[in-house]
Amino acid sequence: MANIKSIVLTAILGLGISAMAIASQPIYKWKDDKGNIKYTQTKPPHGVSYETINQRVSNSNSTDSASGDSQQEPPVSEQQDKILAEQNAQKKSVEEQNKEIARKNCEIANNNLEVLESKSRIRIEENGENRFLTDTERESRLKQARENVKKYCEK
Repeated sequence: MANIKSIVLTAILGLGISAMAIASQPIYKWKDDKGNIKYTQTKPPHGVSYETINQRVSNSNSTDSASGDSQQEPPVSEQQDKILAEQNAQKKSVEEQNKEIARKNCEIANNNLEVLESKSRIRIEENGENRFLTDTERESRLKQARENVKKYCEK
């Protein structure tokens, strides 16, 4: 019976120590190759710049009433909410930029298609010299322009 109690006590102490070790691990803030901000407890891939954020373990039972004037760090949940809000704002900004890029691509594709369909002879500059597109080149570019309109405008 005493042996079982010591095993249980050892297991509980082990869990407590491992929980403290996990809580004291740093968090790494870094950007992936697509520009998304990541927060991980493992270091980012080699060659990626990152910022180390140390977690603070707060003991909710101990309060320091003598230092009422000192500013304290907000609780972890507030920090996480702030980080999530920043990430959502960045995500919204990226989505708006992507919409603007898609709109411009659609406009360019439509302009290219309109010119290729309305003009029989199209002059281009190639290697510093002006020349006209051949019928084969024009048909190829028409096909590409139609594909670009579908790609960028029909979403």
